[in-house]
Amino acid sequence: MSVDFCHFLSIHMKYLFYLLMLVLSYTPVCEAYKEELKIASFIEPPYTDLVDGKLVGESIQIAKLLAKSVGLKPTFIRCPFARCLSMVKHGQADMILGLMKLPEREKELLFLNPAYMVQHYPLRFFTLSTKKIVINSFDDLNKLLVGTLRGGNYFELFDNDKRITKIEITSREQLVQMLLRGRVDTFIDREESILPLLSPEEYKKKITLADYQYAKPVKVYIAISQNSDVSTYAGRLSKQLNKFVTDGTITTIRTGQRN
Repeated sequence: MSVDFCHFLSIHMKYLFYLLMLVLSYTPVCEAYKEELKIASFIEPPYTDLVDGKLVGESIQIAKLLAKSVGLKPTFIRCPFARCLSMVKHGQADMILGLMKLPEREKELLFLNPAYMVQHYPLRFFTLSTKKIVINSFDDLNKLLVGTLRGGNYFELFDNDKRITKIEITSREQLVQMLLRGRVDTFIDREESILPLLSPEEYKKKITLADYQYAKPVKVYIAISQNSDVSTYAGRLSKQLNKFVTDGTITTIRTGQRN
């Protein structure tokens, strides 16, 4: 073997080595700089909950699935509902799950289609058992202090009625505490989201559900910010969401989280 050939081989081996190192390092670097999908997440058991300092639940799993399907890295931001909604509207976060589609919200948010679930659980009015408050009809609410979640919407008749004295509270945990301390006469929510906030014994002993309820099914949507770079993914995200709804993936996630 000639000296020139050995020199030639040595040089090319070095180039191959550097090329190999570049290829091996490329994937982690790309992964590290993958565009984020910032998801504003409010506590609403069983959809989103905080367990051992970690956000869990079916909404978290669905958000991760969507992010992965379009090559984005999910990052979750815990916030009260009103703050979450504001962050997405102003582009401080990219996505929020668990919204009703309303005309005023459509002016500021991009709603992914289709709806990813239909909420069948009725809206109930919670009262203190010791107060023996009776709510048999909508009009019975007029004389009461009614706790609501700040920024939340419930149903048109309730949302638009100015006769009802509504006390806006930051979180569901605070709604429960306000009721237990007698600061409100009742509050409105779905039982599945309140049950995890009290022990079974305390719930049975202290809480009474009013007879009046709102039981019309409601479509629930995912929305993204119009003021975020992620808005360019709206079409792709809707396409993937439609696929996951149609093929039963969303149903499988929701069923699995509840078993």
